[in-house]
Amino acid sequence: MLAVNEDLISEVMKAIGLEFVMHVGQRKFDLRDVSITRSKVPVRKPTTRGGVYFTDVMAYKVRGSTGDLSILELLPRIMLGPNTQFEPVELRTTLSGGGSPREAVLVSHVANTVNTKDRVELNMVVDSTRP
Repeated sequence: MLAVNEDLISEVMKAIGLEFVMHVGQRKFDLRDVSITRSKVPVRKPTTRGGVYFTDVMAYKVRGSTGDLSILELLPRIMLGPNTQFEPVELRTTLSGGGSPREAVLVSHVANTVNTKDRVELNMVVDSTRP
């Protein structure tokens, strides 16, 4: 099972001015206004006890937006929702601290979106990381 590298996420959260690119299959989308927070996730998996959903899972959440509206056609394929099959997305950035630049990858799933006429705001949950 893949896991979230807490040190890597912490480094990404502290870095200033990082540029993020979201990879969906072979497509790339520049993200702007990216923020990462750690908070409780109400339900990550359909877990029931006595017919009630529950979880006490903490997760890293990413919020970012893109002006590339062509992502709208991909949302049914990548967004968690009523469908049980969805593709993960990769958020890639380059960290420059500590010597030579290195890539950080946050493997995430899209939890929800907000669309306007000129941008799509994406809310994602980080599933795992890769240095």
